[in-house]
Order: sequence, then structure tokens, then C-alpha cells
Amino acid sequence: MGQPWPHHSPAEPIALQLELLRPMTTLIRNAWYVAAHAHECSETPLARTLLGEKVVLFRTPDGQAAALEDRCCHRLAPLSKGDVEADGIRCRYHGIKFAPSGQCLEIPGQDRISPKFCVKHFPLVERDGLLWIWMGEASQADPSLIVDCHWNVDPAWPAAHGYLHYQADYRLIIDNLLDFTHLTFVHRTTLANNAFPNAQPDIEPFERGIRLSRDIEGVDPSPLHKMGGDFTGKVDFWNRQVWWLPTVFENWAGSVDAGGEGPAHERPGGFHLRHFSLLTPETEHTTHYFWIQPCSFPKPHSDLIKKVKIGIDTAFAEDKDIIESQQRVMAADPSIHPKGISSDKALNMVRFMNERLLKAEAAALAAVVPADSVVPSGPPR
Repeated sequence: MGQPWPHHSPAEPIALQLELLRPMTTLIRNAWYVAAHAHECSETPLARTLLGEKVVLFRTPDGQAAALEDRCCHRLAPLSKGDVEADGIRCRYHGIKFAPSGQCLEIPGQDRISPKFCVKHFPLVERDGLLWIWMGEASQADPSLIVDCHWNVDPAWPAAHGYLHYQADYRLIIDNLLDFTHLTFVHRTTLANNAFPNAQPDIEPFERGIRLSRDIEGVDPSPLHKMGGDFTGKVDFWNRQVWWLPTVFENWAGSVDAGGEGPAHERPGGFHLRHFSLLTPETEHTTHYFWIQPCSFPKPHSDLIKKVKIGIDTAFAEDKDIIESQQRVMAADPSIHPKGISSDKALNMVRFMNERLLKAEAAALAAVVPADSVVPSGPPR
């Protein structure tokens, strides 16, 4: 991530080179983002805006998932209104067909097809029940950088999952996820734990983000943990979090009956959850929020994962309400800026790291398209 952007051919119009930079100024492009839960992608085209770009997701009859720009290169009709066929997707306007690679396969009434008559293809990897997309320079799309979410497809870990559409800047959601002191006040009926405001995590930065850990002994379990572990008394609680730059939050948390020997997370009879919040900016002010929550219950219960989903849906609706309200306040008067407190340490670190990635991408693009080369090109497409 943060590597140079592609160097366009001198023959390409400068205006085309600048289109990559013009729309989005706060979004990191050279990174893997979740485009959809895998089950959302089918032979019915799915239109989705990701990092300001219109994308169509579809699956061919043999199961191959693909992501293309959502416009036919002929007359710019949305491909998401087209039809999926055995070898690609056909535009509903003039019947032009494109392969999952973006290459044109057929133009009705025309035999010769120029190799340049194609649509943009985005690298797409289906893994762990998720579709990961790379919106930046395709040559840098290294699948080994995709965060491991294998618990989502592990039969031993029943999983809940969901999606929210936020009318808010993705950075406000990052702030929320990295400051657990809000749990006590926002999530009183779901995730609240009264010890959080006074239990600051240990924070360790690493190349791809930060790691946080906290252990709290002898506390009342949160309502969700009490249900998941069927606890009747105090618990010892643990939290192991990783923020993977730029927008993936991993949280291994759990509770076990208080007072046992050894680390809480190693004792038998504990309730474990592996939560992932996966943020994909739609625009600079709206966000796709995907989440998965695999769980390991100390006692078998066929319906418990459904109750967990209800609890998480409730908690995330509480977050969404307050963050979207926060966004509206900020939009009403951009001259007012938040003030910091000590619990902001982790979110400030991630903000700094993401800003550093943004600056690296901007510098790389500036080297490709010098500022004195800018020429008027009319309104963006």
C-alpha cells in the first residue's frame, strides 16, 4: 500500500490521467476493501459505488465473481442493467458483451473488435465468504495482504453477519470502533461494560496498523456476553484487537467465569467472539459497513447465533444513529473541530497512519501528472 500509481502512456489524454485524482481526496485506493458479502453476488448484476466509482459485481454461471466499471464503453449505459451470460455480461442497450476481464467479446453486427474497446476491470478475490476488491493500481493487488477472516467459514464457529449503509465519513466510524469507552454509554442494553472507561488498552503499532489489548477481571458481563456464555456471576474479560490499515477492524473478545487460574482467554468454559468490521468508503461522506461475527459458545445452542445477530444489529443501530448525528453537526459548521481526550490515543494513531498513506499516494500521482500539466477538460464523467 502507498506505492506509486500506474504511469499512463504519453499518448493518453492528460484529462484522463487526472480523473483518478479529481473526485476523491481522502480515500486510499491501493488497499483491499470488501465489495460485498459473497452471497450478495449472483447472476443478477449488483450495482455498488466504491470509493466514488460505479462498479458492477456479478457471478457467471460457473461461479466466477467479477467486478467491472458500471458503464458500457459504447454509450455509457450501466452494465448493472444488463444480462449475465455464460462467458460475461451483455449490455442491455446495444447488446455488447464483455468478459469478466473487461475485454469486449461481441459487438452485434461488427466482426472486428479493437483491443482498446473494453471496460475497466477491478481485481477481485473471493475469500472467507467475502468479496475483496482492489480499487487502485492493479499491479499492486497482492492477495496476501487480505486480512484473515477464516472463522467466518469455520463450521466450529457459528457466524452472524450484516451490512449497514452510513451517511457518514468512514473516518468517524474508525474513531468509534477504536474508542471502547463509548460502550458504557451508547450500548447500555447490548455491549456495555462499566469497567471500560477506566480500562485503557495497551497499544502497539506495527507496519500495517495497531494492536490493542485489555484484560478486565471480576466485572459484570455485558448483556451480549452474559447471553452468549450463560454467565450468572462476575467474569474475567479479554479484548485483543487489530486495526488493519486502512479500514479493517478485528476484535477477538470474550468472557469466562471470574477467579480461575491462568489467562482468561485460555481457560475452558469461555465465550469467544471473532468480530470484524469492514469499512468501504462509498464516497467521502458515505460508507458501506460490512460486519461478521463468528462465535464459540461454551454450551451448544442451535438458536444462540440468531440472538447474537439481534444483539449486534441493535448495538450497531445505536452507533449509526449517533455517528450520523455527529456527521450532521460537523457538516452544519465545518469551522468547528473536535477536541481530544486521553482515550483518543488509538484513533489518533490510525488517523495519522492513514494520512501518511494518503500523502504517499498523492505524491506518487503528482509525480505521474505534474501540476503544471493540468489543462481544462470539462466536467468529470
